[in-house]
Amino acid sequence: MLIIHTSDLHLDSKMESNLKANKAKERKNELLEAFARMVNLANRYLVKVILIAGDMFDKSRVNLKTKGFIFDLIKTNPHIDFLYLSGNHDESNFISSFDSLPNLKVFNDNWTSFKYDDVVISGIVLNESSKNHYFNTLDLDKSKFNIVTMHGQIGFYKNDEINLTSLKDKGIDYLALGHIHEYSLEKLDSRGVYCYSGCLEGRGFDELGIKGFSLIDTKTKEYKFIPNSKRVFHEVNVDISMCNVWYEINKLVLDKVKDIPEEDFVKVILKGTYELSLIKQVDILVNKLNSKFYFAKVYDETSLKINLKDFEHEISLKGEFIRTVLESDLSDALKKRVIEQGIASLRREDD
Repeated sequence: MLIIHTSDLHLDSKMESNLKANKAKERKNELLEAFARMVNLANRYLVKVILIAGDMFDKSRVNLKTKGFIFDLIKTNPHIDFLYLSGNHDESNFISSFDSLPNLKVFNDNWTSFKYDDVVISGIVLNESSKNHYFNTLDLDKSKFNIVTMHGQIGFYKNDEINLTSLKDKGIDYLALGHIHEYSLEKLDSRGVYCYSGCLEGRGFDELGIKGFSLIDTKTKEYKFIPNSKRVFHEVNVDISMCNVWYEINKLVLDKVKDIPEEDFVKVILKGTYELSLIKQVDILVNKLNSKFYFAKVYDETSLKINLKDFEHEISLKGEFIRTVLESDLSDALKKRVIEQGIASLRREDD
């Protein structure tokens, strides 16, 4: 039997932190498309169950268009059971409008199980009450293939939201988790594993890399990550310390990002040190990257390379300014920032 484990779709996210209105709207639709793409793959693989481990939506009020889109997908795929466990973002009562869908099954704050021949899928919604007893009330038939689903932060200590230690040796074959947006698969005990499926599409630069879902084969006990994201977020660090002019920096950055697909998101972080003579043109670089990729941004984390001796005898406004700042009581980091901004102002006056 094949089962898909997914979570953290965060449908209806605003997507406005990086994007303008038109692209934010496009990305909101692409989150829906990611879910539809997964359902299409489920049909191709002959998947019996799609297990959603929380945070299907991003906020308590769900857009009617979004609700209708999901409703239609579930309704038009009656041969697939959609097992739904709500997460910390799922505060809406949207499920009440789906009562007419026999293939949508919901977990609650007591252990609920759904059986498919020798496979049993159990789950519990964690709240202040259930968090105190879930590990004591979990009772599994160890002769079955047991999937357990929960949503929350894992750990090995008593005060952790999901205490992995308390779930060991319970007869779990696959612990399907939601809440963390990056895929990971680790051993739980001698019998089972625990897995965060991650999200289907990254929504920001805190969600780097290819996203997708987990495909569970209960017969072979094989668990595969299946890529599903349309766009990928990339973070590229570029050390400019060996560059003397901005043209060299521009060329170095473009070389670093040359293998990234044009439909993706790119954040370039400039690192290292630079000479005072270097004239930065970050805006030009940003424009160049945005003409190449779906979206790009540049963070400048470089530091100024400067020595007081180089300006001890320079008779100019610039020399006087730099000596005054370097001899002040400011921290080294603040001195460099003040000098950098001061020199930039002087250059603008020269222009």
